[in-house]
Amino acid sequence: MSEDLKKYFTTGEFAKLCRVKKQTLFHYDELGLLSPELKKENGYRYYSYHQFELFQVINLFKEVGVPLKEIKSLIKGKTPGKIVPLLKEKSVEIDDKIKKLQFLQKIIQTKVALAEQALETDFSSVSFQYLSEERFMISRNTLHLPERKYIAAISELIEYVESHELDEGYPVGGIFAREQILKKDFYNYSHFYIKVKEEIDLINYHVRPSGLYAVGYQKGEEVEDTYSRIIQFIEKNGMRIGEYAYEEFMLDEVMVDGFENQITKILIQVEEVK
Repeated sequence: MSEDLKKYFTTGEFAKLCRVKKQTLFHYDELGLLSPELKKENGYRYYSYHQFELFQVINLFKEVGVPLKEIKSLIKGKTPGKIVPLLKEKSVEIDDKIKKLQFLQKIIQTKVALAEQALETDFSSVSFQYLSEERFMISRNTLHLPERKYIAAISELIEYVESHELDEGYPVGGIFAREQILKKDFYNYSHFYIKVKEEIDLINYHVRPSGLYAVGYQKGEEVEDTYSRIIQFIEKNGMRIGEYAYEEFMLDEVMVDGFENQITKILIQVEEVK
C-alpha cells in the first residue's frame, strides 16, 4: 500500500470503525450522503479519517428520526441557526416518546402484578379484608340499559380514560348495588369503573368506602354459585351485605384464552347486623 493510501480506510475498515455493515456505506454512497473520498479504477474505495466525524453527524440525525433524504440537505452548509431549531423539535418529540413509553411501562407492570397476584391466590377461598378508600373513574349509569347502550357505555369509559392518558393497566370493573345482589341480578351493573391515577381530579367518579369487604373469586361464568358461597360466608360470620359490591378481573383476555378461564375478584361491602 502506498504512503498516500495509508491515510485512508478501505470500505471494510471504515464500516468496522463506524460499527455498521458495508451495505450501509454502499447505500449512503448511492444516496449521495456519504461517498468514499477516493474511488480507484480497480474498484477499490477509500474513506478518509475526517469522514468518520461526518458519519457520526449523519448517525445522530438518523437516530433522532430525520429521514436520510433530509439529512443529505442538512449536512450541506450547516449553521447553528439551521440545526438548533431542528434539534429542539426532535427533543420535544423524544420527550413525547419517553412519556408514551413510561405510560406503556406502567400498564405492563400493572398487568404483570395482577397476574402474579392471581397465581398466588386460592380461588376457592373467601375472606374478610379491610380496604382503604379508593376513587374510581366510572361510566354513566348502566342499570337496566339494553345491551347495545350497555356496551357503548363501556366503550365511552375506556375511550375517555385512554384519550386522557389515565390508563394504568387495570381492566374494567363493575359495580352492583345491594338490591341487584339480593335479586340475584348478577348481569345488571349500575356502573362500570376503571382504576386510574390517584392524583388526577376525576369528573365522573365513585368512592369505594374504606371498611370491611368479603372477598371471593369467580372463574368463568360461575356467577350465582360464587355469590352464594360469599354470601353464606358473610352470614355465617354474623355480618350482612353492605351498600355495594365490586367486580374486577385478575386474569382477563390479555392473560388467558377464553372467558371460561378468566378470573374475577368479587368484593362485597359488609356491615355488622344490628
